[in-house]
Amino acid sequence: MCFVVSRPDAPTPPVVVEVHSTSCTVTYQHPRHDGGAALRYILERRTAGPDSEWVRVNDTPVTDLQYTVDNLTPATDYVFRVAAVNRKGMSNFSVMSPRTMTVETPEKPGLCEVIAVTGTTARLQWTAPSSDGGTVVTEYSVMFCTSERTDYIAVPVDVNMESVISHTIRNQLQADTKYRFAVAAINRVGRGPWSDWTEETTIYAGTLYISDAYVM
Repeated sequence: MCFVVSRPDAPTPPVVVEVHSTSCTVTYQHPRHDGGAALRYILERRTAGPDSEWVRVNDTPVTDLQYTVDNLTPATDYVFRVAAVNRKGMSNFSVMSPRTMTVETPEKPGLCEVIAVTGTTARLQWTAPSSDGGTVVTEYSVMFCTSERTDYIAVPVDVNMESVISHTIRNQLQADTKYRFAVAAINRVGRGPWSDWTEETTIYAGTLYISDAYVM
C-alpha cells in the first residue's frame, strides 16, 4: 500500500500560558490534518504594530506542543504564530495569537523599618523593589499585625517618588500594643511578595521614638 504525504494544515492560533518580564511560554495544538507524517513546529514572534517584522523563535523545528520564548523586552506587547512541518514541507502560519505584554508582579521591597513613633502614629520607611515586573508600581500595601489581628492600608505611588519611600500610619494603632509591619509592591498584574517583617515595636500613648535610620 502506498501512502501519499502532503503538507500539513496550519495550526490554530497559539496561546500564551505563562508570562514573565523577559520570557513567556507559548502552547499550540496539532493541526486538523497532519499530511500523513510526523509533525514538528516553527514559532515566530513580533512586537504588536503594523510595521513590525516577524522574527523566527526556533531555527530548528521542535516536537513539543509548547515553547518558552526568552530574551523578550519587559513591558512590551508581543504576538506569536506557529507553523507545522512534516517531511513534505511546512504549512502556512497560523493566525497570530492575541497580544501579550511581558510583565509580572514586582519583586519584594527592601526591609520595612519603623523610623518614628509618636503616640498611636508610626512612620515607616522602605526601599522600592529591585524590579517592578516590567510595568510601573502603582501602589504599596502595608500590613501591620498584632497577636490578635492583621490590618492593611494602601499607599498610592507618586510618579516622582524616590527609591526610598516613607509613609505615616496616623492614629490607627492601639496604645500599649506590640506591632510588626511589612510592605508589598503592586503593579497592574497584582501584588508582589511581602518584604521581611520589621522587628516588633511597642506603641505607647504619648511617647516619641525616632530611629537612627530616619531620613528626612
